[in-house]
Amino acid sequence: SSCLPPPSPHARPRAHRGTVRSRSEPCLERPRELVARPAAMSVIKEHIRKLTPYLPPLEGRDPSKFILLDFNERTVPVPSHVTEALKDFIDQGGLQKYPSYGSMQADIAAYAGVRTEECMFTNGSDQGIDLVIRCCCEKGTEAIIPAPTFAMYEQAAESECLTICRPHFDRLKGFPLEEVLGMIVPNTSIIVLSNPNNPTGTPISREAILAVAKHAPHCAILVDECYYEFMGPEESVKGDIGDFPNLFICRTFSKTWGIPSLRLGYVLTCEANINALTCVRGPYDINQFAGVALKAALANNKYVWDFVDEVNKQAKPKFQEFLTRKGITFWPTSANFIFCYFDDPNGLEQKIRARGILVRPKKDAEGVLGLRITIGTVEQMDALMKVLEELLAS
Repeated sequence: SSCLPPPSPHARPRAHRGTVRSRSEPCLERPRELVARPAAMSVIKEHIRKLTPYLPPLEGRDPSKFILLDFNERTVPVPSHVTEALKDFIDQGGLQKYPSYGSMQADIAAYAGVRTEECMFTNGSDQGIDLVIRCCCEKGTEAIIPAPTFAMYEQAAESECLTICRPHFDRLKGFPLEEVLGMIVPNTSIIVLSNPNNPTGTPISREAILAVAKHAPHCAILVDECYYEFMGPEESVKGDIGDFPNLFICRTFSKTWGIPSLRLGYVLTCEANINALTCVRGPYDINQFAGVALKAALANNKYVWDFVDEVNKQAKPKFQEFLTRKGITFWPTSANFIFCYFDDPNGLEQKIRARGILVRPKKDAEGVLGLRITIGTVEQMDALMKVLEELLAS
């Protein structure tokens, strides 16, 4: 057999340089040892092969069987005007076409209070985290990521082969500002600040974040405001992105807005940064369902703020008072969750699960295991407190 078909009788002769194999000359395979890859060898980068995946306990989370107080989500369904918009979109027969986004970027920017050019929507806030780290950090540079915190920061940093420095949040002292400032060196490429922090709920003041940004103008400062709606709006640094070109904010519609399954978030930063990030994000990375649901939600968002008010003003204070009365140590929190320390947290979690409520075991920076408990509605927290009352007394 030969590599090429026989020449056409109508083919014109071509001029060639050097020695050329005849069309009728058989292909000679290179020695196999030059082209075959040993079975044990991988084409995956060495540092990637050493990573372990982030595997949250997603299976079995059935809201018809459990009260879901384990993932810091909105704990009740979205209202009918959001679901009806999704049904209408399906009925219109548009699934076969690529998504188009219309005014979505402008609508998100208007909600966030920034210019359209300072906003970019993403596939959840996870994509925003990944994009900022990929675009700002050279291999071998350092990332400062205070611990304990959301696992995706380190996963994204390690994927880019960064060295991670981990100052510790403190239950009493809060955010370790001086420790962070002391770790900044010329080789630092990014500092990730979760505000409020997950899993501890610790707030980071606007003044502290800007102090870091001023001290490290050569670093990307990535502020994750995933729980923005639950904290005071004055603590956000979104109004400072025009003054700090190294400042990036990522947010999500997964928590208070109730659409985590549709994967929609956004990044706020200066216009030049948005232009650069857009060159790396794909043109169709956000599905059309997310855009449809968001448009309906933004048009009538009272349900979001009603839920926030119930959590912040009723359910959370009531649960904090319960923990205090029971002598349970917990972290001060500005979010919709509380990190608590119980005797035998794994055993307690299993007993709570057996009674139809899911909570999440988590470790602090010292490796001490606790339970991170999402704050739901007053009714849901009453159910949890009833279960805890029985279990702690037994």
